[in-house]
Amino acid sequence: MIISLAAMALGATVPALTSACAATTAPYDASTTLNKDVSAEDIAGLRDIGVSDYGETAPGLSVSPDGRWVALQLKRAVPSINSYCLEIVAVPTEGSGPVRVIDQGGTLLLSAEPRFEYGPVYTGIPVVVRPLWSPDGSAIAYLKRVNGQTRACVAYLDGRASTLLDHGSGDAVRVAWGPDSRALAVTAVQLAQLEHERDIEALSGYHLDDRFIPSSSNRPYLKAPFPTVTRNIDLPSPSATTHRLAPATPAFFGWVEMTGDAGKPQDSVTERLAQNGVMARCRAEACSGRIGKLWKSSDGKEFSFLRREGTASDQYALYHWRRGSGEVVRRYLTKGLLLDCQPTAGTDLVCAHEEATRPRHIVSLDPRTGRMLNLYDPNPEFAVKAFGTVERLYWKNDRDIPAFADLVLPPNHHAGERHPLIIVSYSSRGFLRGGTGDEYPILALAAHGYAVMSFDMPPDIGSFAKGVSAPERSAINRKNWANRRSVESSLERGIKLIEEKGVINPSKMGITGFSDGSSSLWFALINSKLFQAAAVSHCCEEPVGSMALVGSRTARYFEEGGYPGILQDDPAVWAPMSVMRNAHRIDVPVLLNLSSDEYLWSLETIRALRFHHQLVDAYVFPDEYHVKQQPAHRLAIYRRNIAWFDYWLRDILPPQRDERSRWQEMRGDAGPSG
Repeated sequence: MIISLAAMALGATVPALTSACAATTAPYDASTTLNKDVSAEDIAGLRDIGVSDYGETAPGLSVSPDGRWVALQLKRAVPSINSYCLEIVAVPTEGSGPVRVIDQGGTLLLSAEPRFEYGPVYTGIPVVVRPLWSPDGSAIAYLKRVNGQTRACVAYLDGRASTLLDHGSGDAVRVAWGPDSRALAVTAVQLAQLEHERDIEALSGYHLDDRFIPSSSNRPYLKAPFPTVTRNIDLPSPSATTHRLAPATPAFFGWVEMTGDAGKPQDSVTERLAQNGVMARCRAEACSGRIGKLWKSSDGKEFSFLRREGTASDQYALYHWRRGSGEVVRRYLTKGLLLDCQPTAGTDLVCAHEEATRPRHIVSLDPRTGRMLNLYDPNPEFAVKAFGTVERLYWKNDRDIPAFADLVLPPNHHAGERHPLIIVSYSSRGFLRGGTGDEYPILALAAHGYAVMSFDMPPDIGSFAKGVSAPERSAINRKNWANRRSVESSLERGIKLIEEKGVINPSKMGITGFSDGSSSLWFALINSKLFQAAAVSHCCEEPVGSMALVGSRTARYFEEGGYPGILQDDPAVWAPMSVMRNAHRIDVPVLLNLSSDEYLWSLETIRALRFHHQLVDAYVFPDEYHVKQQPAHRLAIYRRNIAWFDYWLRDILPPQRDERSRWQEMRGDAGPSG
């Protein structure tokens, strides 16, 4: 019997398997993975806790009322059937007993929010599905997308079959428990009437106005805010034969979170406590700065808090402070991520933790001692994978702004050996997966013999200006492309630092880019001669195309932030940034993996490059948005990016026949290709 992905990791109890979960691999066997390099398939098939992002709420953890369980959504991409195995998992916080898989199934739920006043606009970013415990601790409610509709689902800790609730029309967006745990309030967005009115308008033609985002759709978006309806739904009573767990008994929680007031400063422990009615002054240096979550002990005599620190604020520290004492002790420090920490029964916190070569897992952490215990690792096979060294490097750019990167070497690196270098950006925090957007598998590239610079972009220069509005901050960044120059300086100095280590071949370097990182990539190709190959996810900033394709509403926002207007076609302004105007100079082979939602941005640039006989290849992935999420697409992108760099930097032929013949023709053809 093939068991579920969570059970595969820890021998959990499971419900009946859904097709995507049944398609996952056989149970984990350490002997089959010992000393194996990380592959693109390994990264594509990771079991993810929540959303693979470094935001504080990304894991979506939820502690039960009695503090003895933490619930989460676990997802695993299954490229072979282009689907996801989605599970709701309950993990014992005391570290004993099996993990319980209490529900499976559904499709990935993507965020669809208004952009300015119109929407819903899809970006491809998944929704953080945070399970909601019933007051009696016997059940969990969460959002589940089934058959094209998002509905409220109730799953039970005692093993009963889950219940999908029928709230009527529209997609559910919020759920809330009644006080007796026997009913749910389900709020659903209602778009039918707005869509009907748009269909009526279509009969006489849509008026071309602020509702349009031409790059995404040939129909106008709907005017927000969208109407919602909330229904109270009674849950079905359990059958007489159903064994129900006893109601959760009140638990002792050793810590209580001190939340911050929105809009007020969050850079002082003293101020945060005052916002919660606690008059306690901490004068230690550690009590100011980038303060994260803060907890008070149940007796009010102790405090613990998370703080971002380090040269580039790249580390997470946990501090403990006893009231009345001037001593604030750092109990734990990591260069990885420590996210979504919450109090449990007793004196520990439960957190999501990840490091450069270890994917996200669940730990308990004692704020008084710093003792950390592993509770649940959904990817145990990574403990025996072969990794090269990962070294965090620090430097400053020409504006004295701190920057950092993680240098990842191949597992079989030997002293004196020089490797081709690949740049992956634009965040290097936690598990080194595939860079922002997850299209460039860092550890798999290292396993293929590359040194990889996982580059964390420095703070934008506008962020250092105090008391300015968002448009003013953007204008500071845009003026003479100042922030692009700042990033380029950071990148070049970081590469120089790596070159001085003697581990790379500076004549064999590739660069990648996603979203803002793609703008940095194109700026680097125009303004430097460092790179011999490039792979990019988006394109490009051009004087006409950029402003026309975003639509009139977004164009005005950009113009307010200092972006050159559509009529300001000043060659001097665009010389450092426009790929089209520099197409004759960009002689680097460029691969573009584009989403169907955004590929129109690329057409004039691709045509310009091909007109000048430059080496460019491009693919469009259907039904994808800014962040591509289809498992088959992501694995194809991983593989193609690796093959692209193998071919242009190492003369290794690609395994796919069509790519092999096309790339060989590109390399040998000096005539027009457009």
